[in-house]
Amino acid sequence: MVLIAEDEDDLREMYTMALTNKGFEVLQAINGIEALKFLEEQYTKIDLILLDVVMPGMDGFETLGKIKKNENYSKIPVLISTNLDNDEDRAQALGGGAREYFVKSQHTPSELVDKVIDVMGIEKKPTAADDRTVFQKLV
Repeated sequence: MVLIAEDEDDLREMYTMALTNKGFEVLQAINGIEALKFLEEQYTKIDLILLDVVMPGMDGFETLGKIKKNENYSKIPVLISTNLDNDEDRAQALGGGAREYFVKSQHTPSELVDKVIDVMGIEKKPTAADDRTVFQKLV
């Protein structure tokens, strides 16, 4: 199960749809406070956390810090998903324990799903489009 903490409704729904279309179960939180509540209640079911940085109530950096300090769910991989594209924020996120730093404006929802699959260590199944690409390279 993937826990998405994202305050922008459209993005949260778009990511949820992209993940559920690939067979993932998704929990949706609108901020860090709600994400931590879900973690407290369901941490044994959550395999990955997709965490925005700029959110009301509790931002992603503070949320990440609280996640990594809790022994019950500190090992759950966190993928930061943000529009903050600078070295300082990237360093803060990765230094705080995030597995990946993903700039939303530079990637499609499909690429986000691929990153989730990669971080979770799931072997990606080839699609018909992948088969066509391989075939075109062979010809």
